[in-house]
This record gives sequence, structure tokens and C-alpha cells, in this order.
Amino acid sequence: MLLVLRDMYVGDSPNKLLTFQRPQIPKQTAGLPNPHHLLEELLSHPAVRKLLGWITVPGRDGKCFFERLCENYDRDWRLATWLIDALWIKRAGLDKEHMKFKLFHHPPTVRALALTARSIARYGLTTPQRFAAPLFVVWNFTQACNLSCEHCYQNARHKPDADELSLDEKLYLIDQLADNFVPFLAIAGGEPLVHKDLFPVLEHAHRRGIHLTLATNGTLLKPETAARLKQVGVKYVEVSIDSLDPAQHDAFRGQKGAWARSVQGIKNSVAAGIRTGLATCFTRHTVHTVDDVVKFAIDLGCQTFSHFNFIPVGRGRDIMEADLTPSQREILMRRLTHHLQQGHINVISTAPQFGRSCVVYGWQDGVFATGHAGRGEGRKTMVLSRYIGGCGAGRCYCSVQPNGDITPCVYMSSEKVGNIRQATLAEIWNNRLFHVLADREDRGDHCGVCDYRNYCGGCRARALAYTGDVTAGDPGCSFNYHLWNELSEAVRSDFVILDNLAAEAVARANGRLRGAAAQVAGGRR
Repeated sequence: MLLVLRDMYVGDSPNKLLTFQRPQIPKQTAGLPNPHHLLEELLSHPAVRKLLGWITVPGRDGKCFFERLCENYDRDWRLATWLIDALWIKRAGLDKEHMKFKLFHHPPTVRALALTARSIARYGLTTPQRFAAPLFVVWNFTQACNLSCEHCYQNARHKPDADELSLDEKLYLIDQLADNFVPFLAIAGGEPLVHKDLFPVLEHAHRRGIHLTLATNGTLLKPETAARLKQVGVKYVEVSIDSLDPAQHDAFRGQKGAWARSVQGIKNSVAAGIRTGLATCFTRHTVHTVDDVVKFAIDLGCQTFSHFNFIPVGRGRDIMEADLTPSQREILMRRLTHHLQQGHINVISTAPQFGRSCVVYGWQDGVFATGHAGRGEGRKTMVLSRYIGGCGAGRCYCSVQPNGDITPCVYMSSEKVGNIRQATLAEIWNNRLFHVLADREDRGDHCGVCDYRNYCGGCRARALAYTGDVTAGDPGCSFNYHLWNELSEAVRSDFVILDNLAAEAVARANGRLRGAAAQVAGGRR
């Protein structure tokens, strides 16, 4: 493990550290706004916590009172419906029909609310919120993949490992998720579409009321495959495109023609009526194309643009020099925030700094990120993002490896905390490492004193990859610039030169790539 040469951070004031960084942050937003909501006081009351615990105890049928209440809203339980309408719906100015179908009669949302209520009952209202089970699970379904991507965090190969979960074990895992109120499951890889067990697992998860998303390289996403994904309940498909230059993408993915097949896969998903996202992991070679890539996603009909933070793990360790500098990442976050505020496409990012960027650079009543995949409008969302925003590894999110190992994040495969073959999800979730990850006061460097730590917290996977310590500062953040500068010369390479050119590179228009992208997407205009 390559270690960072650094001293422990000393000082109790961010101002001592950030004097030379202040020009990057607008003066009018240097002081952190701290909005509150009356609901915070209500949920913190001991009597309310007891009530939340009571209504989320599973019954004999596995459902809790809260789930049955939502199922019967505006149906059989007239008194309960009247109370909800009088005390909440009307007071908040909400639309009853919208709430009925988007909330009370939507199993994943009901499951998420039940899990949140159970978590507050157990831990209290904490910043950030500690959860009694994961809100979101990413399952690396198989080690097999039909490509050989340079940055693959999973170090996937062309065939599955011998110890991967059997179909029965996979179905048991789905039952574990459902029984613990886990609302959202993302299937990733390797490449999940190469595995014969994928569709039986998706069908079972859909029957159990879990919201399903699929991450794929898109090369195998034929029209009939997209139609079947839609049929078995997949709500969102995300396809990775690393560059607008087909040759550059193909070289990065290790297969000629991959770019064209991936773009066609996006079109097939859109045509099937599935909510579709284009995902990109920017490196120092491609970060200047961010605006063009977002426009390309819009032109293809994608509803979401997803940015994947570069983490030097797996095969990504072999291309560490391609990592963004802190200033490059700051500029990237600012551009992504701009596109999110514009509203032409939803924008999400696995970089926890995106939450902080929305607070600093976003509009006062604009759109705020509430986590890696969440968003909302207005200051109420800003309040929510303090509780569920930023890095969720081991706190509201975990990953499952192909052999059943549970890790806090897909980028932290070395940190195994259990295996579903030997223990239940509930038993595994309650472990020391996850408690450490949920405590943002236990952080080194600037992450430990940052005014924005409840919105961000720093990427724990990057801290681990660069320092060997999950509680260290995130060297990718501008506020930890001193930490980045102390990286060994072997890792830094020519990053200092690149950093000085970052602003100029992002601002520079890339006419050739824009023209190529427009030509490919032209069928939609």
C-alpha cells in the first residue's frame, strides 16, 4: 500500500488552513447557511422515537404497521387517512393524488420511510443519519465481463470466479434485503448482462418490492434485452461512456467498436421507456469535455448524467497518474452543479464533494444533491441533505461482492465485514468499521473540521486508497490541498503542472468532439 507522507492535521479553525484557498470559494457563500425545519425537533422527541419504533416492528407477515397504514391510505382505514390529510397533506400544501401514488402506494418509497423511521427510533436523529440497515445496496453481481477497462475497480475478468453465489444464494440475499426494509438495489459488475442468473434475480427482487437499477457497459444492451429489463421491473439503466472520441473510449475499454455498441445500447434503453443515464469517470485526459459530455447525454435522450469519482483501486491503481487534481475536481463539481441547476438533465455524482458544491455554488432555492443518487429542490432539501448527504459508505450504503462478501463500498473491496453465507445482513451491518464510517467527527486533516462535513464527509474510498486509513482526509478535495501536495513524487507525477492548466482546460471548447457527438446523436434532433 502506497502511503502518503504527511503530519497529522493540527488546528481547530478551517480559516487557518484555507487562506490561500478562499479565492476558489465565492465570498458570499464562505459562511455556511444552516437552515432548520420544525420536523427536526419533532423527530428528536423521545416519545416520537418510541412511536416510530413501535410502528416499524415487523408483524407475522413481515410487514410493519407503517407499511399497512400506507397500503390502506385512502382505501379502508378512513380515520387514518383523515388524520394524515389534516395533519400533514393539507398543512404542507401537497397534492393528495400525487402523494397517494408516488409515496403511499409505492413500495420502495414506503420501505425507505419505514427504514428511516426505524433508524431514528434506534439511533436518534443524527447528523449524518445512521441507518439501521442500508438504504441502498450495490451488488457486484459477477466477476465476469466482456470488456477489459483500464480503470475497473473490480478488476473484472472474462469469466466468473468459482466461488460466486449460486442462484439459490442470490435469491436468499434478495429476501435478506427485503426483510430488512432495504428499498434500493443497484446491480453492477463485472458486466451483469453476461450472467444467466440475472433475470431470475431481477424478477424475484421486483416481486419483493425493491427498486431496481442496472449499471452496464451497454455493449450487450440489445432492443430485446432492454424490453425484458423493462418487463422485469428495472427502473433505471446506466451506461458508461468514457470519452466522446470513439477511439479513445475503445482503447480505454480494451475493445474496438465498444463505443458504438454502448451508444446504441443507450438508444435501445431510451426506446424501451426505461429511465436511462449516461455515466462517465473523468480523468485528467477528459475532464475538459464535461460540458460536451453532458450535452451528448441530453441529445441521446438520457434523463440522468452520472459522474463516477476516480478511485485508484483495482486496475485503477495502474493509472493513478490520470487522477484529477483537487482544483480540477473543484472545477468539475462546479460545472456539474451548473448543469443540475439548469434543469435540462438530472445530475448525480459519487464524489461527496458534489453535495458541498451544491451548497456553495448552487442557487439558494435551487436543486441540492441529497446523496450519490438523490436530489431535491429548495431549502427543505438542503436540510435533508445534512442527514443523508455525502459519503454513505457503511452508513446508509454498502456493497455485496460476487461471492457474498459485504464491504462498505464497491471501491473498498479489501474491507470485508462479513459474508451472507455465514451471517445475516442485520448481523453484518452492525459492525465496528461501519460505526467508524458513520462518525464524521472521527476524521483526519480538513475533513475533521470542515464546515461542510455533514454535506460531504470526504470520500472514504479515496482516503483508504491513498493513505491506508479510512478516517484520513480525502486528498481529492481543494480543502485538503496540503495533503495532495504531500503525496510522493512517484504518484504526483506532473500533477502540479496539470493543476495550473485546469481552469484553462475546462474552459477550452472542444469543437471536434462536439461535432462528432452531434453527428451521432443527430437522429434525435
